[in-house]
Amino acid sequence: MPVYAVVVAAGRGKRFGAAKQFFLFRGCPVLIHTLKHFSANKNITGILVAVPRSRIDSTKKLIKKWGIEKVKAVIPGGARRQDSVANCLKKIKSSSGIVAIHDGVRPLISQGLINKGIKLCSRYGAVVFGLPVHETIKKVKNNRVIKTVARTGLYLVQTPQFFKLRVLKRAFKSADFSYEYTDEAALLEECGIPVYLFKGKFGNIKITEKSDLKFLERCFK
Repeated sequence: MPVYAVVVAAGRGKRFGAAKQFFLFRGCPVLIHTLKHFSANKNITGILVAVPRSRIDSTKKLIKKWGIEKVKAVIPGGARRQDSVANCLKKIKSSSGIVAIHDGVRPLISQGLINKGIKLCSRYGAVVFGLPVHETIKKVKNNRVIKTVARTGLYLVQTPQFFKLRVLKRAFKSADFSYEYTDEAALLEECGIPVYLFKGKFGNIKITEKSDLKFLERCFK
């Protein structure tokens, strides 16, 4: 059964102050660190990468330089995450198999989590990983606390997210694209397709601000 990885790396990095996916960490772009994990996984058939249109040629050169063999295509990303994923899905002609969708700026993804996601997806059809929320959650407007939100059953969701291709493609055809979805699981939820969540990994962080690089540095020691 083919397993594709779609790596989304088309963001502009406003909070980071630069295109963080191309930020050099230990002499290597963050995106390349991420791609290495998927390329090294024996279960991954091929990788598709979505980047800003202006970065396509330079990304191809980086992939060649660092010997990322499983990348099948570098695709222009869209204005929204869902647009980038849709562009990648169009390149996958088959509707059989599994697709793992991952943030290009989560370079600490483990082989174990990738393999676990593939196995669970084969059974459940749509699988995400997350960590339970332990802190108190407040809903706030104009600096005023409106209410405290019960944290029972709340999770911080990570990537990669795993879907059977036929399930994900069906959801992309049915979803209302006038609405912006923060992840693919939300798109399936909107279509009434069940999504299953399992415990993720604490270290699988998404680089959002430059302060996150300190954590990344500690993990690479």
